[in-house]
Amino acid sequence: MKRVNVLLGGPTSEYPNELLNNASIIPGKWVGADRGNLYLISHGVMPAIAVGDFDSINKKEQKLVKDNIPDFEKYPPEKDDTDSQLAILAAHDKFDPDEYYVYGATGGRVDHFLANLYLPFDPRFADFYNKLYFKSATNTIRFFRPGSYTIYHENGMKYVAFAHLGPVSNLNIVDAKYTLKNFSADHAISWASNEFVKDTIDFNFDSGVIAVIQSCDKK
Repeated sequence: MKRVNVLLGGPTSEYPNELLNNASIIPGKWVGADRGNLYLISHGVMPAIAVGDFDSINKKEQKLVKDNIPDFEKYPPEKDDTDSQLAILAAHDKFDPDEYYVYGATGGRVDHFLANLYLPFDPRFADFYNKLYFKSATNTIRFFRPGSYTIYHENGMKYVAFAHLGPVSNLNIVDAKYTLKNFSADHAISWASNEFVKDTIDFNFDSGVIAVIQSCDKK
């Protein structure tokens, strides 16, 4: 499967171990948003695309990024899109991958995190939001369309949540520690702090968007 990695501007304290210790061997091309490009360059990774308004780095740092990354896309700070949206859309337009591993999407400012969490409701992401995979040190998030699914327990993660980000119909959590049967609602709910009782959990639903969040306490 074709994988692209996107590094956003979240704090390095939220980076998972593979990004902190082995960024250069993570498979797939990279797209950097704003300051994320500096981190990648300093860790031996050359992004294919640099995107953002670059308001979080100084002119000298901007020059370093621009001189090293030929595909340098700078936007004015007064814009409708976040740097996260621009970076993920750039990855989609240039590479159209099977998987988007997005780092730095869940930590730092809450308004930025919410903008990332609500991407499935932006029509520009409608065709591929289910290919997004947000990854941090203590959380992973995947988005699901209506259907039936089996998810696998990720190493190091203790909890699993099923969060419908708006209305949902006929949600069934089949074989987790806490099950749910034929649930429907007209508002968002996060069914948090569930757990695996085996290596997999099956779930299904008829309408809505489900974010499955595997998490652990601070390591």
